[in-house]
Formats: sequence, C-alpha cells, structure tokens
Amino acid sequence: MTDSHPADKKASPRHDPAYKAIFSNRTMVEKLLRGFVHGDWTERLDLSTLEQVGKSFVSDDLRERHSDLIWRLRLRGDEDRWIYLYLLLEFQSTSDSFMAVRLLTYVGLLLEDIIRKEALKPGDRLPAVLPLVIHSGRDRWRAPLRLETHFAPVPKDLRRYLPRLTYLLLDEHRLDLDRPELERNPTAAFFRVEVNEKAEALPALRQRLSNSIPPGETELRRILGAWFADVVRRTDPGGIIQVGANLEEVPMGLEENMIRWREEAIKQGLREGRQEGRQEGRREGRQEGRREGRREGQILSLQTMLLQQMTVRFGRLPARVRRQIEEISSLQELRKLGRKVLRAKTLQDMGLGQG
Repeated sequence: MTDSHPADKKASPRHDPAYKAIFSNRTMVEKLLRGFVHGDWTERLDLSTLEQVGKSFVSDDLRERHSDLIWRLRLRGDEDRWIYLYLLLEFQSTSDSFMAVRLLTYVGLLLEDIIRKEALKPGDRLPAVLPLVIHSGRDRWRAPLRLETHFAPVPKDLRRYLPRLTYLLLDEHRLDLDRPELERNPTAAFFRVEVNEKAEALPALRQRLSNSIPPGETELRRILGAWFADVVRRTDPGGIIQVGANLEEVPMGLEENMIRWREEAIKQGLREGRQEGRQEGRREGRQEGRREGRREGQILSLQTMLLQQMTVRFGRLPARVRRQIEEISSLQELRKLGRKVLRAKTLQDMGLGQG
C-alpha cells in the first residue's frame, strides 16, 4: 500500500519498515515522549494508558499513510479524555515546505474518524492531537512549523478565520543527545546510531543502545538487533552480520569488523605518514624525516579514532580528558586504550579524567 503524496516519492524505502516497527513499540514511544516532548503538561501524562490506535479505527485515507503512526494516552486526573499523538515519520533528504498543510489534512481526517468511531454528539468535545514529525535527513529542516506562515498577508480582521496548526519537529541530526537524562533512554540511543557517520563508533553505540533497553524487552531487542545489523551492513557492505541477529549477538561479528576497520585506519595512517615522511625527508635530506612523519601520522590517526569512540560511548568529553589523549605520544598506549573503550563503562575505567 502506498501513499499518493508526491513528496513521499523521495522517501528512503529502507527506513520505512524499520522505523515503523521501532515506533510501533510502546517503550520507544514512551521514551520519545519522556525525552523529547517538553512542557509542564507532559508531567501529567499517564503513560500507563499509552496505546496504539489500530488501523481498523481510521478511514481508508489515513490507512494509506503507511509510514505514519497514531498513539493515544490520557492525562492524570482526566480519565474521560484522550490525547492523540500523530507521529509522522519523514525520510526525505530535504524538508517538505508544505508539511503543515499536509498535517492539517491528516489531523482533520483523524478528528473525523474520532467523531465517527466515538459517535460524538453535539456538545461533545474533541480530543487534543499533537502532530509530531521525525525527520531523519542530514539536511536541516527548513519548512515552517506553523500553518499560518503559509498564508499571504490579509487584513487583521480576516486573520481570525485562517486555520491554525503547529507541529512539533524532531530533526534527528539537530537533537541534543548528550543530555544526562537521556543516558538510559533507548529512543535517544537509537537516534545516536542514526546520526552516526563513523564505522569505528558502532561497537560503543551498540553497547549504549543495549544498556538502555529495559529488562524483559525481548521483542524490542530483536527489532533493534535486526535494524542495527542493517546499519552495519550499510556502513560496511563487507560485514558479516547475520540477518535478524539479536542485539546481544551483533557484537560478535562487529568486533571482527572493528578490528578490520582499525587495521585499515592504521594502514591509512601509515600511508599518510610515509608520504609526509618522504616529503619531509626530501626537504631536509634526512632519513629521520620519513620515520618521524610516519610515526606522527599513526599517532594522529589513532588519537582521532579514539576520541570519536569515547565521545560516542561516554558523551561529551571534558577538556582535560581530550588533552590527555592528545598528549599521548606512545602508539602502544593508544592501542591499549582503543581496546579498553569497547568494554569500559566510565572514563575512570579507562584511567582517564583523574589527577
């Protein structure tokens, strides 16, 4: 089943089923609300009432929105009224300029379905609907968030008749994912993997993702394991990850890939070092220039890779820790720390940030 909206033709097909499975999971939506929807009113959300609205509830027009999800929950102290969350998953590389107009249509259809399904009578009130857009593209989302922005200027007395709608945007590559309260949030851990562009950071990201999943969430681990295996395959097409692997099984193949990535990085450092050394040697006519250039290239490559891994695993690094790494001139010590970062739980476990 496909959506007829032309903008959706640019959606990435690999995202659609994976995202839908992940955000059809109650825990992921709950952590999405807790971690990324802000305001005093969110403290009143009764997450124990969170439930997904089945496709049988909505009309054919909304059922065709195959990449969108609808959830609902209640506020504490208001047991008779639902709040609906219209979750739109947007996979385009560029923002849809008229997203607010699209959402006006979708929210209108949803409210019509609620009136029909709940058999609302004159005087009954409609539930609130929060339109939320998750944008996975690398480019910044630039479309207006408010529907009113799209209308041409009109006299003040006419403005009151214009429809109004504002949607909440989560632009993945612009989220602050290093907030301390997100450390054990699996939705934040999922976003960290999505925005990552460094193959060598994947083992640490996988560990953070695994650690964030609450005990007993077997199905969520299976879903995220299959998705993560696909991420590894896309990052490294020569990888050996099995399809459908459980999240805890992924590291076995990933560790081997990590070794290969590290070796390739070292080789690249050697090549750069040799080139720099040859240039330096020619300039100064000394063999020492080649040896020193090659060694400096290795050190710089390992320092850069280690800092990237540590940032992903532990979050934003203190300036003192970064200086410690940048001041290390021993290849053996850098390689030793590179092995530690895969298993260390804190910077202190690595012997850093002290003294």
